[in-house]
Amino acid sequence: MSLSEEDLWYFNHTGFYRAPELLPAGLVERLNAVTDRQIGGMIEPVVWEKTGSRAPDDVRRLSKILSRDRTYVEAASHPVILGPLKSILGPNIELLTNKHNHIMVRPPGSEHVYWHSGEEPYHPTLVTALVYLEESTLENGCIRIVPGSHRRPFQRHRRPGVGFEESDLFHKSLPVPMPKGGVLLFNDCCFHGAGVNRADTSRRSMTLAYQAHDPHDVMKDDPEKILAAGERIYIGHPHPFPHPS
Repeated sequence: MSLSEEDLWYFNHTGFYRAPELLPAGLVERLNAVTDRQIGGMIEPVVWEKTGSRAPDDVRRLSKILSRDRTYVEAASHPVILGPLKSILGPNIELLTNKHNHIMVRPPGSEHVYWHSGEEPYHPTLVTALVYLEESTLENGCIRIVPGSHRRPFQRHRRPGVGFEESDLFHKSLPVPMPKGGVLLFNDCCFHGAGVNRADTSRRSMTLAYQAHDPHDVMKDDPEKILAAGERIYIGHPHPFPHPS
């Protein structure tokens, strides 16, 4: 589903958008089943919740998911995600494999995701998609976004390195609870973070990165990018240059 003019205005000014539709329940269950197998097998690359831990219950993040199973690619290409993205990025969209491309498992007791801005405002627009495999609530540490921080006209370190609730960013932020199967899109320049998981269950979400295809890019088979929608076109100077008649 494409965005209305009002929705697009909202995204451009606040930096985030909650898709009104959910991923199909069957797809979400298949994603969870694949993720269960990946966690149970402790299949690397894995980021652990605690230093020195090597137990499935302490898996914090599964990295490089797009090469693990086709189900993850199926979800990343779903119209619930790509529909709004086409309004934001245009018809030609690439899914990055060297940015995000992970599942945050966030087991009980999982620590904060500290404040950060993924990109600088002068970088090409990168949209992060969070796809929720389980419900995200205040109790289990839902994401908090600082609305409009992608439009900042001032310099600020992308990783402030300060306490989570002690930071001024906490008091400027908006918590964004999400349902199971929900999709949250945000400009990766926005400052964001997440709280401690104080629930007794995990809080799984896929984290994906999308950019518009650069029509001036002469390398069309970049192994770090998957064409998610549209085509890879070239609008630069033709070569060899045409001779004037």
